[in-house]
Amino acid sequence: MRRLLLAGIALTLLAATLAAPGCGGGASKAPLLESEKKLAGMYEACKTIELTDSGTKKTIETAALRDLPQVKVDAVLKRSNGMTKPGTWTGPSLASVLDSKGVAQPYKELKLEAWDGYVGRVGYDIAVLPDTILADTQDGKPVPKEDGPVRLVVGSQDGFYWVRMITGIEVIR
Repeated sequence: MRRLLLAGIALTLLAATLAAPGCGGGASKAPLLESEKKLAGMYEACKTIELTDSGTKKTIETAALRDLPQVKVDAVLKRSNGMTKPGTWTGPSLASVLDSKGVAQPYKELKLEAWDGYVGRVGYDIAVLPDTILADTQDGKPVPKEDGPVRLVVGSQDGFYWVRMITGIEVIR
C-alpha cells in the first residue's frame, strides 16, 4: 500500500513538472530577464568593428576575417576571479587584420572597445605577438554568442587582454 501511495505521488509530481511552462513542458512565454534584454542586439552590433587610425575610419567585417590566414592558439583563459578555461581558439592574427586594413607599424597601443562599455588597451609589443588573434572559433565551434562573433585572444597573457564583444579598435600613435 505504501509503495502504491509513493508511486502515485511521484507520478503526480512528474505530471505537474511536465505541464508547467519552462520546466520541460510547453513553451514558456515568460518575459526576458534584464540580463537578456541587455544582450538584445549585441551579436548583430559586433559583426562589424570600427577601426580608427589617425582620424581615418574603416570597417572590419567579422565574417571576412575567415579569408585571412588562420592561426590556432592553445591557451588557458585566466580570469581575474581566478577561474580558468583551457581551450583552442582559431582566427587571424590581430597583426594580419590590421595589415589588411593598411595600419602602419609601429604604433603605441590599441584601444579596444566592447559593446558593454569595457575598454581594453593592448600595447604594440602584445598586439604583434603570434598568439594574439581575433578568434571566431573556440574548440572547433563558433565563439559563444555572448562573447560576440569574435573575441581578442592573447594566449600568452591573462584574461585582462581577452576582450569580447568588440565594436571598435582605435590605433594610438
